[in-house]
Amino acid sequence: MKQARLAALALVCLAGPLAAQGQVVQERLDLAALQRIREEGLNRSMMDTLAQQLLDGIGARLTASPGMRRAQQWAAETMRAWGLANVNVEPWDSLFGRGWERVSYSGRMLEPVMQPLRAEPAAWSGSTRGTVTCPVIYVEVQDTLELNAALAQRLRGACVMWQRWQPVGPEFTERTRRLSAESLLAWGAREPQPPQQGQQPNPAAQNFQNQQRINAAVQRFVRNSQAAVWLVPSATMWTYGVLRTGGHPDGRAARDSAYEPTPTLYVSHEQYGQLYRLAKRGQQARLEVNVQNRWTNPDRREFNVVGEIPGGDLANQLVMIGAHFDSWHSGQGATDNAAGSLIMLEAMRILKTLNLPMRRTVRIALWSGEEQGLIGSRHYVRMHGSEMPHVSAYLNIDNGSGRIRGVYGQGNRAAMQAIDQMLVPFRDLGVVASRLDNTGGTDHLSFDRVGVPGFQFIQDPLEYGFRTHHSSVDTYERLVMEDLRQAATIIAWTAYTIANRDEMMPRKQAPAMGTN
Repeated sequence: MKQARLAALALVCLAGPLAAQGQVVQERLDLAALQRIREEGLNRSMMDTLAQQLLDGIGARLTASPGMRRAQQWAAETMRAWGLANVNVEPWDSLFGRGWERVSYSGRMLEPVMQPLRAEPAAWSGSTRGTVTCPVIYVEVQDTLELNAALAQRLRGACVMWQRWQPVGPEFTERTRRLSAESLLAWGAREPQPPQQGQQPNPAAQNFQNQQRINAAVQRFVRNSQAAVWLVPSATMWTYGVLRTGGHPDGRAARDSAYEPTPTLYVSHEQYGQLYRLAKRGQQARLEVNVQNRWTNPDRREFNVVGEIPGGDLANQLVMIGAHFDSWHSGQGATDNAAGSLIMLEAMRILKTLNLPMRRTVRIALWSGEEQGLIGSRHYVRMHGSEMPHVSAYLNIDNGSGRIRGVYGQGNRAAMQAIDQMLVPFRDLGVVASRLDNTGGTDHLSFDRVGVPGFQFIQDPLEYGFRTHHSSVDTYERLVMEDLRQAATIIAWTAYTIANRDEMMPRKQAPAMGTN
């Protein structure tokens, strides 16, 4: 084992701020293992098969939904078939809330012109009592004092809008979705800027917060007025009839409580604009809508899926890789985040298939509840608190189908230097530069906040954060198999190399504590 680990020693000067400071990282890179991992990952990949099984065969994976349960069982059975150890669909240590799934939706505009209503129910939306016909009313208030009894009477049984419509201009230029090597190198060369102290209040932020308070009051008022349906616009970047969906406006209360939330529809940008303009002009629109959904998961439990490849002489230490498995409900959750989950599964398959010796245990975790606030990974870190000092690193993917270009260092300079050294053999596959900066919004933060070196990889954004993200068309067609194979190969190699280091990955230096 030791001879294999020491098969080669690669030393490369890094571009950007690390080299500029004269710091050099030495990592022992097993080039024989690297060749085998590249061959398996790039030329004998199962990525397409896994993607079709998950996306076409199971589909969307809203947390606590029947679709999520089917996906979790599929992932566990797949890991067991590969021979992974300690595979478990592991319950959280607290409750999530009600499960929910769509049953049916139909809708059309009756007046002033007959046409289908292109819409999708919000997650955790309630159901209508059969087919309802309702006038469309736009609620526009500048002050909560305008929420009075007369308005409540108008809203009872109506289809209510309360959010402004924002026009979007034509797209005259093609958007570049690949990151150039030049931009990555320039990006990686910049030192992260420290937060500024004593910043002046931001009027725009204050206005936004004030509007949010008014919106919350309007939502409570509309709910209490017993509106028939809430109409919510699909986000402004999701045009051309694409429906960007999400949760119910009531948020956590919709899944935690026993009440029936107001039936809520995300309406296409174009049709919401039509209804908005009609309402502002004073011309009455009428809709016919039938929304049927189902409550599931009566025990309100939720789970993460885990499995591992046991290590050798340092088996009590861990290298963790993971991605969030949950998605929103209207598409197949392809780029967010079947892509990351498939990459991590394929990385484990590569390592298990090759049966490469690894000193540390490599563990995969597929999280639920990420879209509701990183809940699954936060629960896991708390439940496994005694293991956290023994986790050498946690690697995460959650930015879609784009190829890996580097890593966000999360301010951990020493660990980033080590990973950058590990990534040098993938320059030919587009891995160019890393950044010391933090990045947020995904599950590596649950580990980072307890001191575990946690990293999210930099990827070409492709469909992520753009027109199909979180939408009804986030499907298999959005995946780029070549990029996914590249990413899985890199994850397998990085996990293998971290598992065989002599030392654990460096942790960030704790901030100095003041004295009283």
